[in-house]
Amino acid sequence: MNSKDYIKSGLQKLLKLYPQLTFYYQFDSKTNLHQVLVDPKIEFVSNHAFKNDEADFIFDFDNLFFPESVVFISEGSLISISTPEFILYAPLEVETFSDYSFNLGNKSYLSGENNYALAA
Repeated sequence: MNSKDYIKSGLQKLLKLYPQLTFYYQFDSKTNLHQVLVDPKIEFVSNHAFKNDEADFIFDFDNLFFPESVVFISEGSLISISTPEFILYAPLEVETFSDYSFNLGNKSYLSGENNYALAA
């Protein structure tokens, strides 16, 4: 497994633990630095469980892929991601409803003088 695949796999595992996060990844070949922007910033700064898992991830990566490095950043950091190679986020679950029935009793509702149904 190469370093990029390792990072992608590791970020997917982190995403399962922290589905509220979004990860933006970019590699800087000049510095051998893998950059991961974590969004939202408030979670990056204040989520202590994530910070511990992030530290473990960085430690393991550094031991496996030295001299390459990985850094986690947030919006407003001195390092920035201009063109992410990939973005990982948890898909939004959309709940759908199939039954839209309403019990109106025997009341009739009129829409204006002509009783037309309006649709948008």
